[in-house]
Formats: sequence, C-alpha cells, structure tokens
Amino acid sequence: MVTMNRNKVVIVGTGQVGSTAAYAIVTHGLCNELVLIDHFTEKAIAEAHDLDDGSEFQDRHVKVHAGDYSECKDADIVVITVGRKPPANSTRMAELGFTVGLVGDVVDHVMSSGFNGVIVMVSNPVDVMAWYAWKRSGLPRTQVLGTGTALDTSRLKTIIGEETGLDPRNVGGFVMGEHGNSQFTAWSTVSLGGKPFGRFLADNQDRFSSVSTAEIEEKTRTRGNEIVAAKHGTNYGIASTVAGIVQTILWDERRIVPVSTLLDGEYGEHDVFLGVPTELRANGANEIVELELNDEEHEKLHHSAELVREHCKGLL
Repeated sequence: MVTMNRNKVVIVGTGQVGSTAAYAIVTHGLCNELVLIDHFTEKAIAEAHDLDDGSEFQDRHVKVHAGDYSECKDADIVVITVGRKPPANSTRMAELGFTVGLVGDVVDHVMSSGFNGVIVMVSNPVDVMAWYAWKRSGLPRTQVLGTGTALDTSRLKTIIGEETGLDPRNVGGFVMGEHGNSQFTAWSTVSLGGKPFGRFLADNQDRFSSVSTAEIEEKTRTRGNEIVAAKHGTNYGIASTVAGIVQTILWDERRIVPVSTLLDGEYGEHDVFLGVPTELRANGANEIVELELNDEEHEKLHHSAELVREHCKGLL
C-alpha cells in the first residue's frame, strides 16, 4: 500500500511519454525519489542525469536515478508507459498486439520484486492494458488503474474554454468510457460556472450561437490523433495527467478523476476497465462515483464496455 510519506515513484519506459511525465513529477516536486527503468539502460541513465542536473533551480529536490525492477519493492507507485509511437490515423486498439507482450513482462518483473503499491497504466490501449495488468498482477482492484479519460476530460474543458473564451477551469463534467473512439461526453454532467452547459449556451445565444456541443465532442475525440499526425506523438498533456494522478494518490487528496478502473456492478457492467469518475486517495482507485446518466449516455457506456471487453478476450 502507499506509505503516505510522498516517498518513491518508479516510471517504466523512458520514451517521449515516460520522460515528459518524469519531468512533470520533478518540476512539481511530487515525491522524494523517482526511479527510471528502461530496456535501454543508457537511455534511462541519460534521462535521469538530465533531470537531476537542474535540481538547483527546482522548488523541491527530487532524487532521480536509473534503476532496475528490484527498485519497485518499496515503491508507492509504478507508472507503466511502455509502447511505441502510434502511426498517424491509427486507433489506440491497433497498438494492442505490440503492447501486450511488453506490459506482461513489465508487470511480471514489478510483481516479482515484492511490489504492493499502486500501478498507474499509461500504455495504450489503456483500458485493456489496465485490465490485463490487474488480472496478471493479482493486486486488489484499487491498486491498478489507468489514465482512462482523464486527459480526454481535460481536453474537453480546454476546447470549451477555447470556444467560449473562458478559463477551462470553470468547466465541470466528464468524458467517459474507452480512452478511444467510443468515448463520449456525458453532457448531462457538463457545467460552466456551475450552470448546466446547455442552459449556459441558451442564456447567451447572442454570444455563443455558433458553439456546437457535437463539434466540441468531435474535437475532443480527435484532438489526440491530430497531435500525433503533426508531431508524431503526444507527451505534454498525458504527462500532466500522470503527474496529477500521482500527486492525488501520494498526497491522499481524494480528488474525483475519470480514471480507468474496474467496474463491478456499477452502471450495470462487470469485469471491464473504463474511464469513469473515481475518488482517488492513498490506496488508489478507492470508490467509483456512479453518476445519474441519461438513457443515451448509458447506451454509449455499454457500447464502449463491449468494445473494450471484446479486446480483452484471449489475453490471459
């Protein structure tokens, strides 16, 4: 379990996502010790040195070094980012065949160390990989979670901010389901300044008559693919998401974040990981916050669950 002393985080995979997540953790001073593990040891060492070299100018010193899987034994959190850069216009599910072998090896090595903390899965397809890591690790459901639709929800708020000219932090609500093409915006949960978003638009037609919820949702769904097409990967948004999840768990903040977690009867679903609002605390994904979705949103969630569950078949 998490030791509650803001102690030790391990990141497995020092590619673009892993190294940027490490930078976010260091710049925010989230833990005392950060360990980087990579198949290419020299890459992990170089990233660790590069991060540590700027320690004089950080608000809090985080000891950063490269290590091996034995370092996971006393880690509070292990973040798994292994994978490869997705080709443009591909789906996240297309990465499954390549990623599953890597994730399986990583989970086996992590667990053989005696690890008993929280696994945060980042590797895509993240919902399938989180389920796979949970099954393979034998850890309690609270101790395995994926980044889920946390980044998608942040994208939604950012895009609403762009459309309205207001600070995205004024936006409440969630993107739910698969972190992928079947994700959906639960518009019944979305508000701006405390007012339901649909009502906000209706009350300000003179200013926002051109704003379309359908277009916002589509932009939210496709933003990641557009970034990949232009720069061959995404790293800053997901790194900020990882850092936020790590902070919430290590600092026992008890924030509600739409991470990918096991549904065991919630929303009528079983044995599937999906992005749903979840209370995060020191033990990980502590409790799912079951929202009152409308019928259309329920159907979309069930559709997303069916797709994710189908891709889990045959993995074990």
